[in-house]
Amino acid sequence: MFDRHFFTARRIVLGLSVEDLADEMVIAASTIRRWESGETCPSLRMLVIASRHLCTPLLSLIKDENTEERRKAEAVAGLLREDIASAA
Repeated sequence: MFDRHFFTARRIVLGLSVEDLADEMVIAASTIRRWESGETCPSLRMLVIASRHLCTPLLSLIKDENTEERRKAEAVAGLLREDIASAA
């Protein structure tokens, strides 16, 4: 499951307002507010984008260890590492 508390803390540590992050991610600020309030959760695709803008590993945004969402994120994280390694 999405770790909204870590997400919010990371955004604040980076000095980003909700509006700043929304602009960087090209989404509505209300979307980020809904994520942070727990009303909704971002898709895995949006988590990948968020992790890049928050300069944090994808898996840091997912708190549950043994879930389908976590396994999918681990697979995506592995693919992203492969892409980075092959580009170097």
